Amino acid sequence: MEHISLIVEGEEDVRFLQDFIEFHFQKKVGRSLFIEIGGKSETIHLSQVKIQTSTSSGRINVLVFDADDNDHKSTLTKVNAKEKELSLKFDKVFLFPDDKSQGNLESLLKSSVTSGNEKLFACIEAYASCKTALNLKNPRPIDEKEKLWIYHGSFENSGNSHATKRIYLDPGIWDLNSPILIPLKDFLRKFFG
Repeated sequence: MEHISLIVEGEEDVRFLQDFIEFHFQKKVGRSLFIEIGGKSETIHLSQVKIQTSTSSGRINVLVFDADDNDHKSTLTKVNAKEKELSLKFDKVFLFPDDKSQGNLESLLKSSVTSGNEKLFACIEAYASCKTALNLKNPRPIDEKEKLWIYHGSFENSGNSHATKRIYLDPGIWDLNSPILIPLKDFLRKFFG
C-alpha cells in the first residue's frame, strides 16, 4: 500500500476513506498514505511539493475530490488544468459521488445511510426551517455537513459525530454496501483489492 498516495481535499475525506477501505478490503490505511489539500482544486498548489515528492518516490498519485463545481466535467477540467499548470502527475482521478455526477462527499454520505434512516433527514430539514424562521442573531447555518453531524449524532453509541472523528463502520448508521458506493469500491479495488 505504500506505493500509493491518496490526494484528498481534507480530513473528512481521509476519515471516510480509511473506514471504507478497511470495510471493503480489510486493510487499515494510515494517515501517511494521504495528502490533504485543505480545500478544492484551487488550493492544490499548497501541496505541490508533497505531490511532486510522491511522484519522484515512485508512488501512484490517486486524486479523490468532490465534483462540486458546475458539474463533473468542469471539476475534472479544473483538476487537469491545475495538474498541467503545477507540473503534477495524477495517475488516477475519482470524483465524489460516483465519478460521473455532480456532488461531493456529503451527498455521497447522505445517499449511503442505512435503509430507513433517510427519513431522519426530513426531521433535520424541519429543524433547519424552524431555526431559520426564528430569525435568531448569528445562528450557526445548517449546511450539508451540519445535517450529517446531526444525523450521525442522533444514534445512541454513535461516538463522535464530528466528520473528522466519525466512525463509518456502524451498519445501523451507514450502509457501506450502498449501490451509490459501488463506483468508489470498484475504483479503489485497483489499489487495495
